[in-house]
Amino acid sequence: MRILPVVAAATVLLLPGVACAAPPATTSTTRTYDASDADFANPGRGFFSWSETHLYADGTGWAPLDADALAAARESEAHSVVYRIVYLERYRDSDTLAAADLNLIKADFAAARQAGVKLVLRFAYTADDDADAPVARVVKHIRQLAPLLTQNADLITALQAGFVGRWGEWYYTQNFAAWPDRRKVINALLAATTAPIQVRTPEIKKRLVPAAYAARVGIHDDCFLAGTDDYGTFPADTDFAWMAAQSPSMLVGGETCAPSDRSGWASASSELAAYHWTYLNPSFNTDVLTSWGADGLAEASRRLGYRLSLVSAAAPSTVKVNGAVTVRLTLTNQGYAAPAQKRPVRLVLSGPITQSVMIPADVRTWAPGRTVALTVSFTAPSKAGAYDLALSLPDPSTRLAATPAYAIRLANPDTWNPDTGTNPLGLTVTVK
Repeated sequence: MRILPVVAAATVLLLPGVACAAPPATTSTTRTYDASDADFANPGRGFFSWSETHLYADGTGWAPLDADALAAARESEAHSVVYRIVYLERYRDSDTLAAADLNLIKADFAAARQAGVKLVLRFAYTADDDADAPVARVVKHIRQLAPLLTQNADLITALQAGFVGRWGEWYYTQNFAAWPDRRKVINALLAATTAPIQVRTPEIKKRLVPAAYAARVGIHDDCFLAGTDDYGTFPADTDFAWMAAQSPSMLVGGETCAPSDRSGWASASSELAAYHWTYLNPSFNTDVLTSWGADGLAEASRRLGYRLSLVSAAAPSTVKVNGAVTVRLTLTNQGYAAPAQKRPVRLVLSGPITQSVMIPADVRTWAPGRTVALTVSFTAPSKAGAYDLALSLPDPSTRLAATPAYAIRLANPDTWNPDTGTNPLGLTVTVK
């Protein structure tokens, strides 16, 4: 990394017959940054920690989330996302979810919040056959889950449509052969929470998702790279092109399920980028994942979702109290996708007082390979002293905004403060 002083000439207005001395030149500093190859957790992206739990008819099967284990996986394996499938076997024949079982789900959210992770959440009725619940009962269950889903929407990376068929994958189903019945499930989910939702195939989204909700509904491809069409995920000739066109503006994730001629790393790396993958199961299918080799897996871990890094930053070295300040930043995205969640972009000045300046930007537009140029002009602090600059990308939720685990870390050496969840720029502005 390099820090270069730059002298900016001041503009001087000369009036006839008046001798004017030029004001002193203003010095600014430009810093350029190296990119980092380090693998680290960032919210809502990457390989996930997998978990399932059951509510069997006999009262057994529940395995709660362990906050300490999830926090450890976040630190040691860079797993900021937890896949959580909740099987509701007990409720295939009952309309009412027991308060005690709703409290178990509530405790899962509390554990995730304590661990600093987010959830990819799915509900289903069976892992063994096609015995799901009738449509009216499913809708009632979704409505009963709605308060929990709404209260904890800030912790949900994605709510997968689930409920229908074996594993909640919308295929082997006893009660949902008709598309109108499936539409009722989608509508109930959209009404139950503001969190992102994912459906299993492009056909489901094309048929059932209203245009007004298109940006909020993504795809979970659970047979990525299998066969020629991801085992029926993309049966139409135009589906892959549709996916490439739509994926920049929707959430894509899932898992591999079987080796094929296109499941090696050469194809996988190309398709992860082409379809803008944000998260992936690191434990299934092991034959597919092993074929990627250590280097391929390491690259996927780093690049799933967004990977933002600073290129350069420029700021004046000295300004007057309450004077005008302009700071310029350049970043790039080395990931497969843009950040899926809109969040604040702030410049933080830390010194005798702390000042936070909002930068007008939408991180969801920071597409892979794009160079992002940010310029922010503001009034300098009212108290003299030295002010260190940092870029802050906190979670938009007021409940998570102060938690460093939910803030975006930039992929540069020495530009992360784990105590504050901010990215120090290595630039200081002296206010006189």
